[in-house]
Amino acid sequence: MNFTNSFLQLCSSALSSISQSDIDSMAKVLADLRERGGRLFVIGSGGGAGHSSHACSDFRKICNIEAYAPYDNISELTARVNDEGWESTIVNWLKVSRFTSNDCLFVFSVGGGDREKKVSANLVAALAYAKELSAKIVGVVGKDGGYAKKVGDAVVVIPNVDQSLVTPISEGLQAVIWHLLVSHPLLMVNQAKWESLSQPVFAEQTSEVGKPKADFKTKIFADGANKDSILALYKNPIITGFTTNPTLMRKAGITNYRDFALDILRVVKDKPISFEVFSDEFAEMELQAREIASWGENVYVKIPITNTRSQTAVPLIERLGKAGVKVNVTAILTLEQVQSTLAAAAACPAAYISIFAGRIADTGVDPLPLMQAAVELIAPYPHVELIWASPREILNVTQASQIGCQIITVTDDLLKKLVLAGKNHTDYSLETVQMFYDDAKACGFSIATDATELVC
Repeated sequence: MNFTNSFLQLCSSALSSISQSDIDSMAKVLADLRERGGRLFVIGSGGGAGHSSHACSDFRKICNIEAYAPYDNISELTARVNDEGWESTIVNWLKVSRFTSNDCLFVFSVGGGDREKKVSANLVAALAYAKELSAKIVGVVGKDGGYAKKVGDAVVVIPNVDQSLVTPISEGLQAVIWHLLVSHPLLMVNQAKWESLSQPVFAEQTSEVGKPKADFKTKIFADGANKDSILALYKNPIITGFTTNPTLMRKAGITNYRDFALDILRVVKDKPISFEVFSDEFAEMELQAREIASWGENVYVKIPITNTRSQTAVPLIERLGKAGVKVNVTAILTLEQVQSTLAAAAACPAAYISIFAGRIADTGVDPLPLMQAAVELIAPYPHVELIWASPREILNVTQASQIGCQIITVTDDLLKKLVLAGKNHTDYSLETVQMFYDDAKACGFSIATDATELVC
């Protein structure tokens, strides 16, 4: 194995071992910093100093975070080193910058500093000062994390996969991590130049050949419980709302319902989002619904049409409506359920009726006639909108648009297929043939002239 191959494999191994939860924790700390109007001070020595200046530029330009690095004023830095000594250089810079507990210190370091051995003493002194003030501390460090990991609130450690290459691998991957952070859905506000020149992935979608995607009459809501995905899709102009449910949350590993919802709502403030109650008792459902509704003006509370004992939720829906709660009545599969829901939804300030058309199709029944009838039933209620829930294919988006269904929910998997809407079938045929050819070639298939078996 040559050096290049070995080095890249070591980098790959280190990357795959980095704690993703630590990265997300850093993003959360930085998002909270921006929200409260705090400042970010980025420090490091050697390669870390170079990272600090570059990272400051990105956090300011891409994330709208007020950020500073001591190395951007070389005159002050060298004067302090000359007159005051190396160890106190950053601390004194922080003091004259009026660094407070409202701010955050971000450190780049290969070893994280060692207070006893006086390694990276300038960084250690700055970290100790930040800790003394109870300011937040984050960082990206190598080896075992050192003093930075010990005192930090959210510090990512790049694993030591080869002692002889600890510095280049640590410093190289530090750049990867901070670029990940400035691209993180919790932090990114403005696109970089090249990304801003690219068309959004869905910009050229069409509902029919030659007809622009914008001609879809149906609004597209993203259906899921992956926080990163929701926050990324929030920036996608074709996504106009969000829905989720306890089953999706369980699959996503959500353990704290309220914290998850409030994290999302810190960013998603101007698009409707539905969160579901989870009690099986209507009295407790009502309490949960009122609490969920209090989380934001854009929140709709999902109420199942019945509880698990097949008792109707219609009276609860009516009470919530009169209390000013926006509802999303869910798990509807019959026209009778739509009719009973409408009677109660008349009292709501706004309401969604979610028909699980995909589940109807799963039983071998075409849901389109029922959906068409539901559109007609809802027409006299301008404050009530119909949701085509659990679609199974892109055709459903076209069908929903054609019948005048106001909203359709789409999962991540289906969203990826939206780029195929309106695609030329001849072109798609050729791409399919090319796919088969490329895969056979990549596998190295051949047919021996003196045998009938395939060899791979």
